[in-house]
Amino acid sequence: MRNSFLRIIMIGLLPLMLLSMSACHKEKIVATGVPDFYVLPQGNQSYDDSIVAFHKKYGSYILYKFTDRDFKFDYVRNLNAAATVGNLAYVANTLQFIKTQYLNFYTESYLHQTLPFKILLAAAIDTVAANRPNGPLVRSYSGFYATSSMLAIGWTDSTLLQLSPSRFKEIRGYMHQAFAQQAALSGALTIPAEFMKYIPASYTTIDLDMGINGFTTDIRSVPIIERNVAWDFASFVGQITSHTKAELDATILSPSYDKLGLLNAKYNAVIQYYNQQGTDLQAIGELP
Repeated sequence: MRNSFLRIIMIGLLPLMLLSMSACHKEKIVATGVPDFYVLPQGNQSYDDSIVAFHKKYGSYILYKFTDRDFKFDYVRNLNAAATVGNLAYVANTLQFIKTQYLNFYTESYLHQTLPFKILLAAAIDTVAANRPNGPLVRSYSGFYATSSMLAIGWTDSTLLQLSPSRFKEIRGYMHQAFAQQAALSGALTIPAEFMKYIPASYTTIDLDMGINGFTTDIRSVPIIERNVAWDFASFVGQITSHTKAELDATILSPSYDKLGLLNAKYNAVIQYYNQQGTDLQAIGELP
């Protein structure tokens, strides 16, 4: 009888117990916000407001003050590269370069999906720094470096203002290439299946004829550990955004170079992918 009485009491109290537990549980999972990884603004320059606004809009940090650890953060090997912090007097110019020569060509949805976690504004990037550890830093030809969490832009000095029109266009192509490579390395950009049909069985064991392999450039100049489909896909983005279609038809898309038709197939796959993202990639290459 006593047990039955206790059972009735427990059944009556059960809803109140569950409600109390639910309330406690809800209190524990209340979101407190995601903490910032870096403090913005980094200074009180005229361009700091735009950098803060960019972060609020896209969740991407633009850093003109950074450490060697920021540059090399996600490497699991010895990084054969180095970067020097950008010149504050030219940060505004580099920001304008990024906006007019990259951001303006892509849709908001694509940018929200693919922009890097952090963009480092460097004065210069040396991609063979390990070969001269005690010597001066020497700017790499492209001036960009991409990892899975970072894109470094090594043109935050007076050099960008002194480029010839042809070299400026080439650097613009390298920037589009670097952004695409970073997005692919991070997984924000999924390499289209149509492109994957034509990649080689191996990026390390290759024929010396680059056209037969379907490569836009000599892959032997790329460190073995960085030879992958992200580089392959991005190299097409770089070539397309820095050359007219006529120039490409006369070079890497010509039958004399593209003997097996792999480059034309990859080119079409890249163009189709960006068309689906709302960007006419070849139209960028047609610009001066």
